[in-house]
Amino acid sequence: MIAIIGGGPSGIALGTCLDRQRIGYELFEAREIGATWKAAPPDLRVLSPWWTNALSAEEALRGNPFRKPPASEYFTHLLHIASRLRGNVRESCKVTGLIRNERGLWCLHTQHGMHGPYSAVVLATGYFFSPAWPSPSPASDGSIRVLHAAEIRNYEQLEELRANEDPVIVVGRRVTAGQLIIQLHSLGIPCALSLRSPVEYRRHGFVASLRETAYFFWEELQSRLQPRLRRPSYPVMEGGRTRSLIESGQIATLPMFDRIEDGHLIFSDGTRRRAAAVIMATGYRATLELLPDSIDLDDFGVPINRQFEIRDLPGVYILGFDNLYDHRSRYLRGIRFDAARLADILAARPSAAH
Repeated sequence: MIAIIGGGPSGIALGTCLDRQRIGYELFEAREIGATWKAAPPDLRVLSPWWTNALSAEEALRGNPFRKPPASEYFTHLLHIASRLRGNVRESCKVTGLIRNERGLWCLHTQHGMHGPYSAVVLATGYFFSPAWPSPSPASDGSIRVLHAAEIRNYEQLEELRANEDPVIVVGRRVTAGQLIIQLHSLGIPCALSLRSPVEYRRHGFVASLRETAYFFWEELQSRLQPRLRRPSYPVMEGGRTRSLIESGQIATLPMFDRIEDGHLIFSDGTRRRAAAVIMATGYRATLELLPDSIDLDDFGVPINRQFEIRDLPGVYILGFDNLYDHRSRYLRGIRFDAARLADILAARPSAAH
């Protein structure tokens, strides 16, 4: 019996693959299935085409395979796939600890008691409930509201940040920051972008769209020609309208500020600027609080592992984290392949239950 911790795309994909292998499992989700995608703004779109992200071949052929669906549609897709899982799915059951017994098997301590033992545990806990803050984080006296992009569940929330002509300051230079400044500008809310380094943009336009379509086919081929290719995987900011607003000066770019004091951002040169609020679009970190602090991490912030198994915790595996197998591993289009690889590994274990 396998324990899967996390009911997002990784956990659901692995459950589907274990079903094909006829391996028993229990899936634990602290909130509800697909909680990350349910919490996302419903009009937020995935970054790659539908055919690369669907968790089954049948679903990949439903509708236009080249569309980039909104989060609300992808959430519906996750629920549909999860409804077919044959394992025992436990929602609203937060795992609070991993305990290894005298036989080398794993038990889970949860808010509802102990579960197990299990021959293996898979952490499919992802990133998006563990927001990353700038390091070092600017000091603040609390006079300006500071929130992380993870707190924005619907773009209508941005209206709460409107305060006369004072701008909302978005800190970040990647996709989420770009999406936020577009939404703020479309609502007529003054905003500016605060950066530690220059913005890079994705190509935009018809030719760029064709190139992007071709890229994902090439990426599939490349993954076969160069297996286990690892490289930085963070996408840059969308071009097009975002780039036009920034380069035309309609949305100002500012350096990173040192502190917040008396309703102002204070910059290193002593400049002071009023702000309505600050949104940290500074990304997310791997959700690994179930692991000991002593676990060694690699250059991508992921526990050192061999074939998904954490080096220092035999029988504990990870799925859905950055560059686990290759540069796609943290993204939807990589998760479905990694889930199949991990299911094969788990099936080969002597203790696998068929």
